[in-house]
Amino acid sequence: TFDSGGISLKPSSSMDAMRADMGGAATVCASIVTAAALKLPVNIIGLAPLCENMPSGKATKPGDVVTSKNGKTIQVDNTDAEGRLILADALCY
Repeated sequence: TFDSGGISLKPSSSMDAMRADMGGAATVCASIVTAAALKLPVNIIGLAPLCENMPSGKATKPGDVVTSKNGKTIQVDNTDAEGRLILADALCY
């Protein structure tokens, strides 16, 4: 995944580190793979909400209203807040 900020584009000096945005999800996935490889006697549920936040003709725009998994609506004021939007859906799981 990569986070350019979407339509609310980040300054280019801030984009370099955005490849690390996926660090939390990668850690969750690696933890599950490790637990399976070690045959740990535990049940693990891992959530790794992912998205690509790039400008395009289908991009979310400031002012758009999206509906979360639990039915609540959220007005997007800045498209660089995609992490909070996908986290809201993951928390509903």
